Amino acid sequence: MYENISIPVFVINLKERTDRLAYVLKEFSGKNEFDIHLIEACKHKNGRMGLWQSIVKIINEVSNGDDDVVIICEDDHTFTEHYNRDILIRNIIEASEQSVELLLGGIGGFGNAVPITLERYWIDWFWCTQFMVLFRPIFQRILDYKFKETDTADGVLSELTTHKMVLYPFISIQHDFGYSDVTLLNDEIKDKITEYFKEADEKMKIYQYANLKFLHKI
Repeated sequence: MYENISIPVFVINLKERTDRLAYVLKEFSGKNEFDIHLIEACKHKNGRMGLWQSIVKIINEVSNGDDDVVIICEDDHTFTEHYNRDILIRNIIEASEQSVELLLGGIGGFGNAVPITLERYWIDWFWCTQFMVLFRPIFQRILDYKFKETDTADGVLSELTTHKMVLYPFISIQHDFGYSDVTLLNDEIKDKITEYFKEADEKMKIYQYANLKFLHKI
């Protein structure tokens, strides 16, 4: 099923981070459902600004094309044992039919979640942008937004659309390289990123339990 589908994936990588590039390319190795495009990250003294500029560069590239959905990945993206090609593609198709504008493979934090299906949950806000499926309706809003020095990409994207969901179980987490190209706080506390994802996963398990027990009665 879905054998002939290939999803454009834009991988953001700083040119000098060859270790990270090798890492993320290995994650995608053998997964022919992805059409990989490497994007040299925009450099900025403010790493958060550089990340946003890189996202805008990608959206500028695709907005005039034929693709209505793209995946943007950072080079610390890691597939979990829950990744499955057919499940991802089916959820992308179903999410599009529900007018979802942003679908996340995994997150390091959120406020509240609402179960939509057995695998997809609406969220109010989120942390971490290592694996994002973006749909065409959000493209122009990204291009129009005037990013401020105090902004973060995940914070802005959380505000730009209420039509956002996350897959659970997570199919993507961030690999902790021991430093962050974006957030200084994550450099200062070892294993902080890993801890964020563990905490988000434990919190999502509660929502999943309620979803299975009371809504789907499994």
